[in-house]
Amino acid sequence: MNNPVVIGVVLAYFVLMFAIGAWANTKMKSAKEFLVAGQSLGFFVMAIASFSSIQSGWGMVGGTGQTYAWGFQALVAVGLFAPFGFAVAWFLLGSRLNWIGKKHAVYSVPDLIRVRFQDKTSHATMSVAVFIAAVAYMTAQVTAIGVIISLLLGTSVATSAWIGSLVVAAYTMAGGMLAAVWTDLIQGVLMVVMSVGLFFFAVHSAGGWVPMLDTISATSAEILAIDGVKSPTFIFSFGLLIFVGAVGQPQLLTKFLMLRDMTQLKWGAAVAGIAYAVTTLFSIGIGLATRAMTITGDAPELENIDDTAIWFLDSVTHPVVGGIALTGLLAAIMSSASSFITIGASSMMRDLPTAFGVKVVRELLWSRISSLVLVVLSVLLTLFLSQVVFLLGALGWAAFAAAIVGPVVMSIYWHRATATAATVTIIFAIVGNLVISSLAAREVITMPAYLQVGGLSLLVSILLFYAVSLVTSNRHPDATLEHLYGGPSTPIGGLAASADTGTATAGAGAGASTSTAAPASTAAPSATTERNDHV
Repeated sequence: MNNPVVIGVVLAYFVLMFAIGAWANTKMKSAKEFLVAGQSLGFFVMAIASFSSIQSGWGMVGGTGQTYAWGFQALVAVGLFAPFGFAVAWFLLGSRLNWIGKKHAVYSVPDLIRVRFQDKTSHATMSVAVFIAAVAYMTAQVTAIGVIISLLLGTSVATSAWIGSLVVAAYTMAGGMLAAVWTDLIQGVLMVVMSVGLFFFAVHSAGGWVPMLDTISATSAEILAIDGVKSPTFIFSFGLLIFVGAVGQPQLLTKFLMLRDMTQLKWGAAVAGIAYAVTTLFSIGIGLATRAMTITGDAPELENIDDTAIWFLDSVTHPVVGGIALTGLLAAIMSSASSFITIGASSMMRDLPTAFGVKVVRELLWSRISSLVLVVLSVLLTLFLSQVVFLLGALGWAAFAAAIVGPVVMSIYWHRATATAATVTIIFAIVGNLVISSLAAREVITMPAYLQVGGLSLLVSILLFYAVSLVTSNRHPDATLEHLYGGPSTPIGGLAASADTGTATAGAGAGASTSTAAPASTAAPSATTERNDHV
C-alpha cells in the first residue's frame, strides 16, 4: 500500500499509543497499578476494554473467514452466542471476582486459584497454563501484526512483526494494564466505527443487500440456511464453546478485578455485549460481500478463508480507506496483545515464584522486564520456530475455556470443588487440546464432521472437574467459600453461601437466613490487604 496518507495515519496511531503509555507511567506506584490498573476503572472503560481484548484479530479476521465459508451459521454461532456469553460472564463472575480481588489482593487468574484452594500444585499448574496462553495468543497476534504492517508500510513481514510488537511492548511496559485498558478504549471505539462503516461499504460493493443475497442464494443457498454448510450439532457445540467459553478467558476475567465500583457492573454488561455485537457487522458485511463477488467472478476463490478480510481491504477499498481500515484491524489485534503481555508477565514474575514460595521484591520492575521477555520470545518463536507456533496455535479459546471454567468459575460457587480436580482439569485442558488439535491438523486422526472438538473438550473438562471433586478433598482448612468471601455471609448481591450445602440462600431481608449479607455496594476491604511493592 505504502501511501503517504496511510503511513501518516499509522504513525499518528502509534504516537497516540505512546502518549497513553507515558501518561499511565506517571500513575505507576506498584504492581497493583501495573497488573490490575489500580482497581480504579469505571464501567465504560472496563466494558469497552473487555470486549476489544476478546474480539481482537481472532474475532474480526477469523469471524470474517467463517462468514465467507459458513454464511448465516457463523452469524448465529459468533454474532449471537458471543454477546450473550459476555452478559453471562458479567452477571456470573463480575461482582464475585471484584469482591475477591479487593478482599485478598488478587491480581490474576492464578491468584484466584491460590486464594480459593490454598494449594501450591494447582496454583503452579494454572500459572504455567496462563503463561502458555499468553505466549500462544501473542504468537498469533505477532503473525497478524507482521502481515498488516507490511501491507501498510511496505516493509517485510519480519521487520513489520518487530515494529508492531515493540510498539505494543513499549506502551505496555510503560503503563502496564492501565495503559492497556485505555488504549483498548481507543481501539474498541475505532473497531466499532470501522465495523459500521465497512459493513455498508462492503454491501454496496456487492450491489446492495438484496442483490447480494440473491446472488449467493442462486448458487450457494446453503450459505443462507441455518442448517446449511455445517451440521446442526457442529454449530450447537461451536456456539456452546463461544457462549460458555467466554467466562473462561483470562483477558476477560482479569478485567473484573479492575473495576472501581461493583454497582456499575449491570451497565458494563450491556455496553460490552452491544459493542461486540456491532463489531460483528465487519465480518457479516465483508464475509458475505466477498462470497457474492466470488460467485460473480469479481473476487478469486480464496484458498485460506482467513485471508478474506485482508484481501477485501487490500483489493476492493480505496488505498486510503483500506489503509485506515487496516489500521483499525491492527488496533483490534494490539488490544488483545497488550492484555496478554501483562497477563503473561504476572504469571512469569508473580504467580510462578509465589507458587514455589519465592518472594519477589521490586515487582513493578520485574513486571516490565517480564513483559519485554514475553514479547521478544513470542516474536522469535513466530519468525524462527514455525513448528512451535503451529503447536501453540492449537491452544486457543477452547483450551483456556476448558482450563478455567471448572477450576475458577465453578469453584467460586461450589463448596465441594477441590485443588486436585483443578490440577487434573487444567492439565487435561492444555495437553488434551494440544494433542487432539495437532493430530487432527496433521490428518493423523479424522474428526467427524458433526463434532466440534473445542465444544466437546469444554464439556468433558467440566464433567472431569465435577467428578474428581466428588472423590477428593481439600487439605488446607482455608480452602472454603467462607474464607474466600471473608465470612459465613457472602457480600454478593445479598446472598450467603453455605459451606455445608454449597447453595446460595437469600439474606436476612428475605427471611431465609439469620445472618445479614452485606449489599453489593459494600465498601472494598481496606488497603491493608494490598501487597506492598518495593520499587
